[in-house]
Amino acid sequence: MPKPSKFPQYPGVSEKTINGRTFFRHRAKDGKDTVIPGQPGSEEFDRAFNMALATYRERTAAAAGDPGAEVIALPVQMARTFGKAAIRLEETMEWKSYDSKTQKYNAMLIERFLETRPEADVEDVKWRDVPVDFMEARHLRAFIEGIFTTRKSTAKHMLNAIRKLLWVAIEVEKWIAPENDPSLSIKVRPPKSTKNPAWPLSIREKFEARHLPGSAARTCYALAFWLGSRREDVASLEWSELDQHEIELFTGEIAIVEAFSFRQGKNAKKTGGAEMFIPLVSKLSEALAPLNHREGTVLKTAYGKPFSEKSLTNQMAVWCKQAGIPAGYTMHGLRRTFGSYLAECNVEAKGIMTALGHSAMSVTDIYVRDANKKQAMFDIAQTINEREEKRDLMKRRGNLRIVR
Repeated sequence: MPKPSKFPQYPGVSEKTINGRTFFRHRAKDGKDTVIPGQPGSEEFDRAFNMALATYRERTAAAAGDPGAEVIALPVQMARTFGKAAIRLEETMEWKSYDSKTQKYNAMLIERFLETRPEADVEDVKWRDVPVDFMEARHLRAFIEGIFTTRKSTAKHMLNAIRKLLWVAIEVEKWIAPENDPSLSIKVRPPKSTKNPAWPLSIREKFEARHLPGSAARTCYALAFWLGSRREDVASLEWSELDQHEIELFTGEIAIVEAFSFRQGKNAKKTGGAEMFIPLVSKLSEALAPLNHREGTVLKTAYGKPFSEKSLTNQMAVWCKQAGIPAGYTMHGLRRTFGSYLAECNVEAKGIMTALGHSAMSVTDIYVRDANKKQAMFDIAQTINEREEKRDLMKRRGNLRIVR
């Protein structure tokens, strides 16, 4: 027997309390929920309730195949929930400028959040149904901390995903004031990742000894390292993007250089991708010299076909195993190696940023700081060695005796 309604004059309406605040919700027979603003008996409440009923009737008629049926859109004030914010987010130009991988990942995180219950003891209410202005900082913090306990990086990504919904509520729809943003006081600082480590010289030499120039393995390795390119750019790089260019030097001389000129795949939908111009260094030229079929992509499978981005990750793991290299060294690790290599060659941060196609100097500064640390510790070791050599020399001199 169904539970009697607390509001018999408003069938389907129930009262919910979330985070100490009460709101009213109408649940239609097809399971669709609508938040009803105001208080029962008020003009605002009655108007919203009648609109919800009309919408349900139109929705039912449309489902039954009535060609004249038209679903009525609810007023904005009736749909200021996180669920509505998620729908509105996907309509914004900012969302559409993300690449498909970013959209898919954030959509997954947002859906996970929307399906979570704000209160453990309230089973039939999820964040999807809750008005955005009901969320307080302490509730968002509790949700993020629950994830941070086991998945620190995921907690940061989840916070960023929820902030996208709050951005819709604040900047796009103006549902809440900026100063009422519950995420303002929350910061997630995951530890530095140990994935994709840089390749030490000994590891690089093992790979080069096993995979000779002309092989797909060596070509992939050379492109990833000497271009400092990401996996997707290595897979899609074409011979048509290699050409000779005239460059006027600061001395006034004209130099002819062979260089790859292309746009990075990252942020291609958002900004068009960073425009790259990378002259061929001698080591890369040597690796590409044995390749005869200079059409299509530079890197090809044994069947002459391009590698897909995902298959290239697995294939690099196979090549590393063949060379006797421990698991964990990746193509992105080669990109990091190139950044460290440039920093250790005393290339300025701006130059490294240009070479790697970074959009923010903060990322590039990591390579510079690491190189400076190595140089500082090397200088310290040199100083210690010189001091100890002097000490040993003084001891030897103290043991000398003059014989008359």
